[in-house]
Amino acid sequence: MPGALSPRTADLVRGPRRPALVLGASRHGVYLGLGRRVLPVLTSDAVDLPDAVRLAAPSGGCDLGVVAGDRAVVGAGAVRLPSLTVRGVRTWRPARVRPVDGDASPEVDALLGSAVAGAPDWLARGVAEAAAAADPAGAVARLVGRGAGLTPSGDDALAGCLLLLRAVAACPRDRADQLAAAVRARLATTTAVSAALLDAAADGWAGRDVVTLVDATARGDVDAVRAALPAVLAVGHTSGRDLVTGVRATADVLHRTGKVAA
Repeated sequence: MPGALSPRTADLVRGPRRPALVLGASRHGVYLGLGRRVLPVLTSDAVDLPDAVRLAAPSGGCDLGVVAGDRAVVGAGAVRLPSLTVRGVRTWRPARVRPVDGDASPEVDALLGSAVAGAPDWLARGVAEAAAAADPAGAVARLVGRGAGLTPSGDDALAGCLLLLRAVAACPRDRADQLAAAVRARLATTTAVSAALLDAAADGWAGRDVVTLVDATARGDVDAVRAALPAVLAVGHTSGRDLVTGVRATADVLHRTGKVAA
């Protein structure tokens, strides 16, 4: 089966053959662990994670035939699963936030607030503390790995925070770099899948729908935020909601500290 490689992980597929472990599997694809790195292999209708090998087939037309714990081989231009070989035949370009200028928008805040009304209170408080702290290490330690699933709630919210800090042009770069360093120092304390997504978010990479929402929030574009929210909220069981919680809490901190014009 043909697959499209991300430039972030193409070296894994094109490099020497290496054993890989299936960390998780669903109808939308699998997550392969190769040492400290994770390689998602995802169907065309899955979220376009920035590190993924993307398949041409949708979830309904593709059975990868693996479960967590199975073994695979990655390298020499292919991903070899027990019942299927995926060959890297082209590349695709993942989405990344870019610094933009914008204004604080009460309408955007209201939209985001309504979207995350069911999120636990500790999540927004923790992200606000991490975004505002001169030394975010303690706040980050209380968030990374907190929650259940392949991507715990604390991690998803921190990803939203990292992305918005990269997207707001008025936010000093060293502030985003400091939070990114604190998060990377804690990656070993969460799941391998979530660590990979946090590492990508620290440099501004995320799924295209997420990047669209973050960019719209940074600009204060009400219509664009409204249009982008449904797709992001549909990600995972609570992952989309938790990420939006992180975006909103971070936007509030930036507005209060004058990093975004009010």
